[in-house]
Amino acid sequence: MDSLPEYIDLSTYLSRTFGVIYLAVGLGMFLHRESYIVLFRRLTENIDFVLMGGFIAVAGGMAMVSYHNLWVNDWRVIITIVGWIALIKGALLLIMPGYIRTFRGVLLVRYGKYLTVAILLFGAVLTYFGFF
Repeated sequence: MDSLPEYIDLSTYLSRTFGVIYLAVGLGMFLHRESYIVLFRRLTENIDFVLMGGFIAVAGGMAMVSYHNLWVNDWRVIITIVGWIALIKGALLLIMPGYIRTFRGVLLVRYGKYLTVAILLFGAVLTYFGFF
């Protein structure tokens, strides 16, 4: 890509970007769990936010799948999988916007602590591959 400096490839750039985002969200969920539960409930109750999230996820997922569709046997495949998950999730949100409500209690209340740890670890892995 012409917009990236010569020394950084797209995989590294995306790994750095998403690694920092996942670390920040995971840390936020760890430090302010109740705020994230309230936020997620509000987002899932408002169909406008669900549909907007679907549009954003489809756009982001399509961009990643279009420019980073690397099915290789190393860490870069993680970025590809994230892109495909975003694309599929976005499409499902647009096709079945009300379906997310069935998961909201399970995701953050029942499995919230495990989800927080998973997000922190995933962010740490991506950050490691992006910066080191």
